[in-house]
Amino acid sequence: MGKTSNCLKMLQILSSGRVYKGQELADILETNVRNIAEYRTELEMAGYYIEGIPGKYGGYRLITQGVIPTVRLNEAEQRALSSGAEYLKSRNDFPYSSDYEKAMGKVFAAVKHEQPQEISVANRFPLAVDEQELSRRYDTVAQCIAHRKELEMDYLSLSNKVSHRRFDPYKLFMYNNAWFMLGYDKKSYEIRYFKLSRIQSMVVTENRFTVLATYKESDYLDDFGMKKNGEWYDIVMLLHGRYAMLARERIYGRDQTVTPIDEDTTELRCTMQNEENIMCFVMGFGSHCEVVSPQWLKDRVKDEAEKILSQSMR
Repeated sequence: MGKTSNCLKMLQILSSGRVYKGQELADILETNVRNIAEYRTELEMAGYYIEGIPGKYGGYRLITQGVIPTVRLNEAEQRALSSGAEYLKSRNDFPYSSDYEKAMGKVFAAVKHEQPQEISVANRFPLAVDEQELSRRYDTVAQCIAHRKELEMDYLSLSNKVSHRRFDPYKLFMYNNAWFMLGYDKKSYEIRYFKLSRIQSMVVTENRFTVLATYKESDYLDDFGMKKNGEWYDIVMLLHGRYAMLARERIYGRDQTVTPIDEDTTELRCTMQNEENIMCFVMGFGSHCEVVSPQWLKDRVKDEAEKILSQSMR
């Protein structure tokens, strides 16, 4: 092997974390023991610190704390990290934003990088929960998941009623810019979703739990979020005016197709979940949306429009 190959292989060997004697490394690399010191110097010039331990039980050991800050990043990678950090700073739904910013500062201190352009993110409906409180709740649930500890909580439902729950959390995930936990609810005896922002109080118990043998994450989560969040419906609608163009810019549901009818009309077809979510989605387009199917959605939109008109006439 050449010097470069031996240096890289030596780095891989030392990455195991244990101490290797010089002769041991030389035997593995099939080289002279005198070359090991030279390889060490080459690696340290590249930014990897290798400790030399004297004595009978000494040898060489890689100091892993120095590996991450000295990774060589190309310009595109540096730009991506810088932009990602700016993006997260502009939101309030990432529970470790302050720690992430500090960590990225250490990374950037070790590499030459351009000052990133400031990124402005306008959250249409930002979370009402305080960032530190969200972080506390996230950490608490994450610890329960890691140590398989039962969680006791008071939870505010969508009907504005507080219920006491004993819950075994299996997973934390984000859906529609809100954090949820998925797990076994001991009140309903079902796998359920609970939103972190609706937790009124929570306590980690000493009760250990075991994940149900019948549980499969893929039964509850996919690329579109919560699979068991109401029935799925095939939606067909016509969008007019400026929404005819805007509808082509986003994915709203499964199996989506967008067909331009004319310069003022676009047909949107997709499969969407949960009647209330679908209603909110459709009503958001106002008079620019014409529901083609299903019939129940056409009827509900009509009823809702009549109620809005009636209330505005009071």
